[in-house]
Amino acid sequence: MMGAMVKGRVRQSAGVGRLVRRLECERRRWSRWDDTSVPTERAWRAGVAEGLRLAQAAIRKGV
Repeated sequence: MMGAMVKGRVRQSAGVGRLVRRLECERRRWSRWDDTSVPTERAWRAGVAEGLRLAQAAIRKGV
C-alpha cells in the first residue's frame, strides 16, 4: 500500500520505518564474515547485503 503524498514525497506508514531498520540490521549481519570463509561464500554474502541495501533504498523512495 502506498502512503499519502506530502509535499511531493510519499509519506511512509509506521511499519515501513521498522522494516527499513530491520533490513539495515540484517544487511550489517550479512556484511560481516570471518576470514576463514571461502571467496565464493564471501561474494555470495556481499551479494545478499547489496540486495538488502537496494531493498531499503526502494522502500525509502516508495517504489
